[in-house]
Amino acid sequence: MHDMTTKRDAGKGTATADGPSGTDLPEAMRTSFPFLLGQGAQRISDLAHESLGAFNLTLRHFGVLNLVGMEEGQIQRTVGARLGIDRTSIVTITDDLERAGLLERRRGTDRRAYELYLTPAGAAQLRQLRRLVELAQEDFLAPLDERERAALRSLLLRLL
Repeated sequence: MHDMTTKRDAGKGTATADGPSGTDLPEAMRTSFPFLLGQGAQRISDLAHESLGAFNLTLRHFGVLNLVGMEEGQIQRTVGARLGIDRTSIVTITDDLERAGLLERRRGTDRRAYELYLTPAGAAQLRQLRRLVELAQEDFLAPLDERERAALRSLLLRLL
């Protein structure tokens, strides 16, 4: 696995081991929001995946654990819908997490649906995973000061 740590490029932008800084891109790419947002999303996803990979988990696994950790007892189907994960994939992800001993399914009041709960091991691992994802986020956002981060968050939330 290669190092994805950010490095300031003499004040010109951010570079990774995989490519040039944003200011080294051709003008057409620097003004293309689909390209820029896609590249930013890919870069932060790569950083997070690298962190989670040591646990054989993906961002989808983390998303499910995180959402269940915030509100246990949610229906599996609802968790998938809230995360934009289709029915077949949420079953597979839940199976993975259950096999790893991080999550358990319990029959809900509707016997056709499963409620999801963290196991004690899952709760402990989630705390560790949240910290790793937070560190990946910090690495990605390192070139921005707190005011810029707040502005970026606000703008992204408005676009969503």
